[in-house]
Amino acid sequence: MVGVDGSSCTEAALAWAARLGVALGAEVVAVHAVGLIEEAHEHRWCARLVDAAAHRIEVVDGPAVDVLLHAAQRERAALMVVGPRGIGGRPELALGSTSLRILQAAAVPTLVVPDTAPAETTAGRRRTRILVGVDRSPASLAALAVAGDLAHVLAGSLTVVEAFEFVPPFPLPCAGAGTRRAAGRDPLPTAAVLEHLVQELRTDQIAVEVVVRSGDPAATLVQVTDDIDADLVVVGSRGCGDPADPLLGSVARTVAARSHRPTLVVPSAAGPVRLTPKTARRTGVGSGAHFMV
Repeated sequence: MVGVDGSSCTEAALAWAARLGVALGAEVVAVHAVGLIEEAHEHRWCARLVDAAAHRIEVVDGPAVDVLLHAAQRERAALMVVGPRGIGGRPELALGSTSLRILQAAAVPTLVVPDTAPAETTAGRRRTRILVGVDRSPASLAALAVAGDLAHVLAGSLTVVEAFEFVPPFPLPCAGAGTRRAAGRDPLPTAAVLEHLVQELRTDQIAVEVVVRSGDPAATLVQVTDDIDADLVVVGSRGCGDPADPLLGSVARTVAARSHRPTLVVPSAAGPVRLTPKTARRTGVGSGAHFMV
């Protein structure tokens, strides 16, 4: 499901929705929320969907956030796609109020696509590069599974990154005691730990690279995204982030706002999620299930 309003931000969102719809064999539902006196031109806005993917266009009266969230629930959407700002958004804000509130409340993975993001890799000369941030929380492991699915259907490569802020124990350990996080915390992440997590993905013939770095998790993910020129970033929400940010993990929010690349946020409320042609096309008559992008 993709939200449209005619803004330049939703042009890129539509392009990514069309690409994913084709890759997953799924129907794209374009939803436009209108006010009482607003004139809609949704068919012109959605022209790029005509030849790209099976699609429907829905025009619903009401506030954009409520309309999109209710539509996602009604359609049993597998994925939501939105731009960072709407037609009335403030360009100085990386994330507008609508996209931020959707990220906070959505129960399905939500892709935020900046208006500078192409739907295809540069001139088609290389594989789609997908970066996923993990911290071994349930939300990040769900994000890893989704990233693996997308790497498979988009014939892409996968870079798995764990970033951590080093907190030295106190008092300092004796020589030879080994370095661990503060008392009660998990051991420091290592490439070997990540290799164990991605072992199953490697059996699917996906090119996988693991990266472990020390530093602020959000800033590190953004930096690695730029270093490898990633086409897509995947993160889980409500991971091991700031508990003072209860509705959306601070890492997910910061990466979505600062990466300047399409960022897919997988919420913990979604539970285990898989994005494959099989799950995206469970639309049998009488089944009661309708999964779509």
